[in-house]
Amino acid sequence: MTRQYAGRMAAPGWLTRWTTVRAGLQSVRARVLAATIICMALTLTLVGGVTHYLRLLDLDEQIQGDIEQEVSQLQRLAERGPLGPETTVPEGPGPVEGEPFQDVDQLLYTYMTTTVPGEYENFMVILDGQPAYEYLGESRFQLDHPERIRAVQDRAQARQTVIFDHQMDGENLRLGVIDVSLPTDDRTAYLVIGTDRGAQRELIYESLWRYLGISAVMLVLGSLIAFFLVGRVTAPITRLREAAQKITVDDLTQRVPVAQEDSDVGQLARHFNYMLDRIEDGFDQQRQFLDDAAHELRTPLTILHGNLELMDADDPGDVEETRAMLLDEIERMNRLVEDLLLLAKSQRADFIRAESVNVWEFLEATMERLPALGQRDWRLEGAAGGRAVADRQRLTQAVVQLAANAVKFSQEGDVIALGAAWSAAPDDVLAATGATSRRFLELWVRDTGMGIKPEDQKRIFERFGRAEAGRSVEGSGLGLAIVTAIAEGHGGVVRLRSHPGRGSTFTLWLPERPPSESDRAVAGSAEN
Repeated sequence: MTRQYAGRMAAPGWLTRWTTVRAGLQSVRARVLAATIICMALTLTLVGGVTHYLRLLDLDEQIQGDIEQEVSQLQRLAERGPLGPETTVPEGPGPVEGEPFQDVDQLLYTYMTTTVPGEYENFMVILDGQPAYEYLGESRFQLDHPERIRAVQDRAQARQTVIFDHQMDGENLRLGVIDVSLPTDDRTAYLVIGTDRGAQRELIYESLWRYLGISAVMLVLGSLIAFFLVGRVTAPITRLREAAQKITVDDLTQRVPVAQEDSDVGQLARHFNYMLDRIEDGFDQQRQFLDDAAHELRTPLTILHGNLELMDADDPGDVEETRAMLLDEIERMNRLVEDLLLLAKSQRADFIRAESVNVWEFLEATMERLPALGQRDWRLEGAAGGRAVADRQRLTQAVVQLAANAVKFSQEGDVIALGAAWSAAPDDVLAATGATSRRFLELWVRDTGMGIKPEDQKRIFERFGRAEAGRSVEGSGLGLAIVTAIAEGHGGVVRLRSHPGRGSTFTLWLPERPPSESDRAVAGSAEN
């Protein structure tokens, strides 16, 4: 039992090592490296094989051409006659200069004495079935061996040149048998040209082995270089994999460094980082939603619970009063949950559904809604025309929210103005939005209410953030956070100018065209 238990305990370690090795072999780096090495090996093998095969073919063609050249020289010599009076002959009267040969023996003797064999060639003359002359070149193989003579006589044909291969005693010769006949001489004569084909092929094979050795060295060096280069190319993928392995619900901060932004791997890393940004934002939004819901719903739930406990069920008046109060709290809780859900949705890609919007018609349609918010001096400013690419519903929601805030922090008779204009965005807006064009739609809501203190102007844009003067004002404290989310969804920002006692101006700076999903990916990766 103990040994079996120990064996089972050792298995996970072995399995882990095997899994690690297997993962390494299946990695992108290993696959690219293997493909590179295989391609190099196939290329070197194919080039070497084809090259040396062509060299072998060229060798046979060269031998064929050399034999044909010897035949041509012999024919010219027979037709032209001797080269000069000094030409010697083995016996009898010599040939006449400038006249064709009449004696086959004299013709072949003259040819043998005036022609030098090549490096791998030997010449032999067979006259009436017997070797007459032999001219040995640098290759000292025997042409006058009886077996070769029989092979020549068996293959020889009248008035033709026969070329064939003959192997004997490890020698691979290519023999050219030229039938030499003259009208004035009845003797049978053959000029045999032997070429050491085997020796020349051996040189090619030796060259092939040297090539294979050099190729093996080059393959090893190329593999090392490829290992280094592939490692550099796939390093972002490796870092991407490592970052993905480290990602947990508790740690979504891992990012992949982007070295070469224009490369495919760089774009992959950039989009991967953007995906991580979205995931992290989603988890943050989820946590924040849960935290906000738990925090903000605790008070109304406590109120509901406490009032239900204290309610006198036998007192109709108390029941009705408690019922009205509970309905009011439930309505407030419902508005709070809707605002929280809206903020959670603001991180989704479909939060903004852009369309072409006529700016002036949008201002007029929105202005018709505002007087119902309160008795104020409502005014329409600016004369912006043209069309903007925006989400009409979300923009209306943002403007109405700003106008509702202006009503809460102003008095009857105060001015609340809605306006729009096409303007050149200031540098801080360009820096915050990352836009490439300065042409922005400036959409503002201005009031002459109580204004906001400088120390409160940043806090009011936070969730549940309130100015000191507005703590007694009813609301969830999420209005400006929603406005900010709508502006950012359009690729813009919200800016505030306010002076205590003189009023405030909230301005939405919206680019002429909101960014696409790919633009957000590039911008998100650039921030990392």
